[in-house]
Amino acid sequence: SIKIIGGKSLDEIERVYAYKNNKLIFNGYCDCQRTTADERGFETYIYARSSACLLVDNDAFAYTYNRPSAQSLFDAYAKPFGFSYKLDDICTFKKYEVSSGSSLYGAINLLVSTITGNSIRINADNEIFMLKPSENILSLNDFSVISAKSIINRSEPISAVNYKKEFSYLYDCHTYSQLAEKLGFSRQRYVNLAALPSWQRNYKISKMLKDSFKDYKRLEITLKGYVESELLQRFDYSGKLGDFNDYLLFEKVYSIDENAEHTKLILRKNIDIMVIFCYTFSLLFNSSGGRQTYLSYYVSPFFKHKNILQHLSGFFILKINKFE
Repeated sequence: SIKIIGGKSLDEIERVYAYKNNKLIFNGYCDCQRTTADERGFETYIYARSSACLLVDNDAFAYTYNRPSAQSLFDAYAKPFGFSYKLDDICTFKKYEVSSGSSLYGAINLLVSTITGNSIRINADNEIFMLKPSENILSLNDFSVISAKSIINRSEPISAVNYKKEFSYLYDCHTYSQLAEKLGFSRQRYVNLAALPSWQRNYKISKMLKDSFKDYKRLEITLKGYVESELLQRFDYSGKLGDFNDYLLFEKVYSIDENAEHTKLILRKNIDIMVIFCYTFSLLFNSSGGRQTYLSYYVSPFFKHKNILQHLSGFFILKINKFE
């Protein structure tokens, strides 16, 4: 956002560019322009989003792709808007489902992140590239720190996701976070994923759990001057609030006026939530009286014993249904 104070009102603004030391650091479109007039003159407030909004604001048509690549989706969705492809050669030999309501950005990003585990980003030069956590860790103590804030938010983390993988009324597949259990969270979700290919299902579930932890531990640091560090740069910090190790930069807010300039960094703890997938294991056998009993168990893929039944005792017994 930009606030402009002057002697006259501004015409309608479409494009917004920002430079720092002759380097383009923002390239976007004006979403909102608000002008106020009083005895001092005119004050105009401008809110703009980066050029990525072109892909976020447009829907992709629902379609099932066979063996798509990131390049093919880019050519269909992003190239017509003038973006440049700077991703690696990313493809799959499986089917990929673009659901109704997905944005152009979301359709490309989901394919890339499902295959690689990393998201895409669009820079000020309209280049689409992969956003990955940095290999190195910087210390925030090497910067001029103005203030620090630590936030612990326990209201959002999910402990388990129950889902359908077939067209049935049962939510008989289950994924949970060992970390959530360890921290005392008990928050479940039920989702119908029957329409998705299995590899997209697994990714969506893992992402649901991981995303629920994104604001669990947050660090907000305000620094003097302009900070050039890119998103997902890893940081450590030690101060009056304690020691904070391996935090990822997720948002950067740069402010400047006639008095000073500073940068606010919003960081999130880089957490391994320890996802465990559990599947339904079923047995059908004859019992006394000619009845058949159907037993279903949750089975973790980590149980790889030859005689799995002897290890099922006490492990997530789901139900016992009897059929005549």
